[in-house]
Amino acid sequence: MFAHGLLWLYDHSADRCRVAAEFIHAQIPGGPLKIRRSLAAAVFLATAAAPLAAGTAPAFADTVPAGQEQTDPAGTTADEENRAAIERLLVYPNDYLLTAPSNYLREHAAAALAGTPADRARFLASEVDRIRRDDARIAILQIMNVGGPAVKKAGNAAFPTDDLDVYRAFLNVGQYTARAEDENRAEAQRLLDDPGSGLGVREGAEKALAGTAADVEHFLKVELGSLREVDDRVLLMQILSRGGPAVHKAASKAMSGTIEDVRAFLKTGQYIARAEDENRAEAQRIIDDPATGRHVREAAQKALAGSAADVEHFLKVELEPLRASDDRIRVSQLIEAGGPEVRKAGTAALDGAVEDVRAFLKEGQFTARAKDKAAEQAAAEAAGANAGSTPAGGAVVPASVTTATTAGSTTVTSTPVVTTGTRGAGGSLAATGSTVPLGPLGAAAGAAVVLGAGAVVASRRRPQA
Repeated sequence: MFAHGLLWLYDHSADRCRVAAEFIHAQIPGGPLKIRRSLAAAVFLATAAAPLAAGTAPAFADTVPAGQEQTDPAGTTADEENRAAIERLLVYPNDYLLTAPSNYLREHAAAALAGTPADRARFLASEVDRIRRDDARIAILQIMNVGGPAVKKAGNAAFPTDDLDVYRAFLNVGQYTARAEDENRAEAQRLLDDPGSGLGVREGAEKALAGTAADVEHFLKVELGSLREVDDRVLLMQILSRGGPAVHKAASKAMSGTIEDVRAFLKTGQYIARAEDENRAEAQRIIDDPATGRHVREAAQKALAGSAADVEHFLKVELEPLRASDDRIRVSQLIEAGGPEVRKAGTAALDGAVEDVRAFLKEGQFTARAKDKAAEQAAAEAAGANAGSTPAGGAVVPASVTTATTAGSTTVTSTPVVTTGTRGAGGSLAATGSTVPLGPLGAAAGAAVVLGAGAVVASRRRPQA
């Protein structure tokens, strides 16, 4: 039994020598003398084992011939196993490392593989455990740095423990559980902040966020679907209550269908129906506008009596050409009833584009009408000025002569007549015309003849008297 213990000590490294005394004491019967002799043997064996731990074979000159090296088959086998163990460490994943091999670990492993058997033994005995702990801590810190509140909380709980099992649990499971909680809470918060979320969804999200991770998960996976359906139906009813005829019709149909029908209405149907209501309202406004022409009004009435497509076609395709036609008709009417300037400007507009026509209707007609009115006023003022003035060199003649016979007597009343004249170069009078109408002129001339005849008769009768 003692020889077996010696062989066991010899076959193992110096790290095992610390239990030599306990082993010898247990295996060798006898008194203190025998124990002291056994301790001396243990010291000798420890001295022999130290070179093995350092990676070199002890040299026993009294047993090995000169020039022949000592070999240790057991040490060679152990080193080969250490080399294989180091190489396996670099193949990840494995059961020993908590994370993929870091550059630091790879550098030290490469140094051990290139070194002595003692370097490899030391690397496996102490260095690799320290490095894997450091790598685990670094990985935890990196995860915490980019993680959310739950990840940071779990990482802070694991980091200071220096417990490999705790590190492994966080890196393999805990970080993902915490990350899922952070993602769930972020989604619940997004729903709470979304203006498109209904009242039921917002209240459910707010309540879940005030609870545990399990509450948030239950809200998202179980409650959210039913709450959304209720909110969607409530929203549909709100749209129906304030919509036009087409919206009311489409919403009522969706409400009596499935939740997919409701959501299809909310996504697209409501906008199609709203466009129809807006188009019909626009067509009705055109009809009610007093400025709308006859052709446009007739086409709008026809479209309103048809489908939504008819109304849309009228507004997008027919309306502008019909408006252009009605605008040209209106210009023609203004030309027919207007003065010279209106006729001139209106004709020029008709010869141009539709923009010219509309510019005339908007402003041009009023400018031309003002010019016509100004010309009429100028003519009237000129006529009044000529009628109220007395030209130089004129003679005043009684304007009218009224002859009345009463009991054998005759009364003559005359109206002054203005005649003007100047001597021409030949000595004759140059007639410049009169501003007095021909009727009064004729009456005045007749009166003058009567007066002259009366004067002749009177002069002839005086001598006889």
